[in-house]
Amino acid sequence: MKGERAVLEVKASGERCLCDFSFDFYWQHLGSRLDMDATVGGISFRRMVQALREGETVRIQGDAGSRLGSSLGVDLMRLGGKGGPIEETGRIIVDGDAGSHMGISMLRGAIYVSGRVMSPLGNVVEAESELSGYKKFISVTEALEKSLAVLPPNMVSEKGLAIKDGLIRDTLGARNPTKKSLLLQGDAGMSTGILMGSGSIEVDGDAGANTGVLMQGGRIVIRGGTGDFTGAEMRAGEIIIEGDAGSFACARMKGGAVYARKGKCLPPARMQNLDGGEQAMLSRSLEIPLLHAMMYKKFSL
Repeated sequence: MKGERAVLEVKASGERCLCDFSFDFYWQHLGSRLDMDATVGGISFRRMVQALREGETVRIQGDAGSRLGSSLGVDLMRLGGKGGPIEETGRIIVDGDAGSHMGISMLRGAIYVSGRVMSPLGNVVEAESELSGYKKFISVTEALEKSLAVLPPNMVSEKGLAIKDGLIRDTLGARNPTKKSLLLQGDAGMSTGILMGSGSIEVDGDAGANTGVLMQGGRIVIRGGTGDFTGAEMRAGEIIIEGDAGSFACARMKGGAVYARKGKCLPPARMQNLDGGEQAMLSRSLEIPLLHAMMYKKFSL
């Protein structure tokens, strides 16, 4: 019928990286690029992505392995795109379980799962599902940007999005372009705020490695500590860490600043003392006495 979505059916048995928009990332595929012309159930990885880019539905019959829908809905520049969202991105329906890291850096589209979803998640949050018997997941960034409704205990408002479900997520707030605020109650996984350009992310807990990687603007506040490579390849913005920034902070930094009680940075970034204005900013941001803020360091060029 006119207006109905085309459906691409894929028979799967736990294969990784299905519907992966970022297929040529070495680190995602155990040291080698994914062969996009390899097939699962007779359907190539490339065909799955093409279908989603054209607004079609990809229906996976069976279990999906880890990293389902990586960078779903992103028009990647290094693959000839414009770097923004693909608004007409289709949906993924899984008749089975979904592995960990589902929706890493996801920006648009939706993922429906009838079975279990393994932790940690990617940049997704559960929304009300119009498909009976399926859980629906949408991009955290899109929910924040467009004030889309999400399921409790998570909450959306005009000011932003509060995530309170206690689930660990990698790439939280990836590519955020808005000035809105994202609050996470609990710990975050790796690559929080990757490629974010505006707004703020506050994590009321610890965050994993690569926090703020490729950050282009905005502010990230971590109420605990972070893993290694905080602020790696950072271009602009601020990362404020109440605890330890880990080792190898600011690797290949081009701009911006990381503030923390301690940490080890890589050249050309260097550790610096704070001036009075920076001490006052930290005191406000972390809600700590000015005397405590004086104990912090700045890591920048």
